[in-house]
Amino acid sequence: MTSKECSTENEDLPGKEPDRVVRKLFRQTLVGIVILVLGVVFLARVFPEPVLAVSEKFIEVTGIFGVGIGIMFADSLHVFIPPDVFLMIAVAGKLNSILVIVSASIGSLIGGTVSYLTGRILLPKIAGIASFVKKHEQKLEHYLHRYGFWAVVLAALTPLPYSWVSLAAGTMKMRYLLFFQGCLFRIPRFIVFYYLIQFGWVGGGM
Repeated sequence: MTSKECSTENEDLPGKEPDRVVRKLFRQTLVGIVILVLGVVFLARVFPEPVLAVSEKFIEVTGIFGVGIGIMFADSLHVFIPPDVFLMIAVAGKLNSILVIVSASIGSLIGGTVSYLTGRILLPKIAGIASFVKKHEQKLEHYLHRYGFWAVVLAALTPLPYSWVSLAAGTMKMRYLLFFQGCLFRIPRFIVFYYLIQFGWVGGGM
């Protein structure tokens, strides 16, 4: 797919009935939200001391910027550390909510950009790694072929792997400005999930 094709394909998606895959992603998102809130309530009720100890130590070492740095690595290195772990640390540490959301959003945007540039610039020059990554990336390429810009939005909002979609977008040479606009949907995602975690933590008795 060329940059032009990737930038224009299915830009009229909102006017169409979401297909089965998209509906499945949003069902998974809703289920994930329920599991997240219940998990936080469980931690607040059963393991509050260990969570507080980890939070205090993390904040002591990294400060509020550690939340953004942690999320940056989670969204750029394709490691299976959910960014919500760092939101949980921030909630338990009673950090300023606005600063946490700003730090998390900036970290995620940087992480997505790193993944994008890795796919666009670095991978084509490293044949061995490129072939390994390609096996994992192929499962996500059809989202970019089918939805273009909206695939990035889906990755920003749903369980579709954000870092891998960012990598695939770079490999397929999606226009960076269009890619970045899709990544901005991470911001409302972090706002909603931060307050859901806070709700669960307080609701659990903390």
